[in-house]
Amino acid sequence: MEKVIITIGREFGSGGREIGMKLSEKLGIPFFDKEIIRKAAEDSGIVESVMDYYDEHHTSPIFATGSILFDIYQMPMSDRVYLEQSKAIRAIAEKGSCVIVGRCADVVLEKNPGLVRIFICANMEDKIARKRQILTDKTDSQIEAHIRSVDRKRAKYYSYYTDKRWGEAKHYDISINSSLLGIDGTVDLIAGAAQIREAELA
Repeated sequence: MEKVIITIGREFGSGGREIGMKLSEKLGIPFFDKEIIRKAAEDSGIVESVMDYYDEHHTSPIFATGSILFDIYQMPMSDRVYLEQSKAIRAIAEKGSCVIVGRCADVVLEKNPGLVRIFICANMEDKIARKRQILTDKTDSQIEAHIRSVDRKRAKYYSYYTDKRWGEAKHYDISINSSLLGIDGTVDLIAGAAQIREAELA
C-alpha cells in the first residue's frame, strides 16, 4: 500500500491500539504509537521520560504537580512536547503509508491527501472487560472511573491543541463502535476503506 496514512483516535479500552497493530499487519505498512515519543525525544533532545509524561497530557501553562516547569519567557513543556511530536508525525508520514495512533495526528496531517481519519469507541462493558485483564486489582466500578478519567484527559488535550471536539463524528472519515464488529471486523472495515482511498489516489 502506498500514499495512505491512517490515523486512529480511540476511547480508552476500545481496542484502538490492537486494531491499529492488526491493521498495519493486514496492510503491510508500519505502525506508530509510543514509537512517536521515542522519535520526538531523539530529534528534540528532550528526555524520553519527560516526553512520555506529557504524552497526550496537557498541563496548565505555569504549574504542574505543584512545581514551576519553565520560566515566564519559555514555552510550556507540554506545548513543546506537542510540537516535537507533531514534527515527528509529519516526518513519519512523509516516508509513506502507515498507521498512527493518537496524538492529534488526524489534525497534524489534515492537509495530507492520503489521510484516512478513524475514531474508535466501544460499549462501556466491553471496555471494562478489556481493561480488567490488566487492572486485576481493581473493581469494575474503579476500572470504569479510570476509563472515564483517561478519556476526559484525552478530550481536553485534543480540544486544547485542535479547537475541535474529540470523538465528534464530523471530524473523522469513519467513526466506529468496536463492540459492533469486534476487533477483527473493525480491522477489516478500516482496511477496506483504506484500499478504496488508495485506489482513488492512484
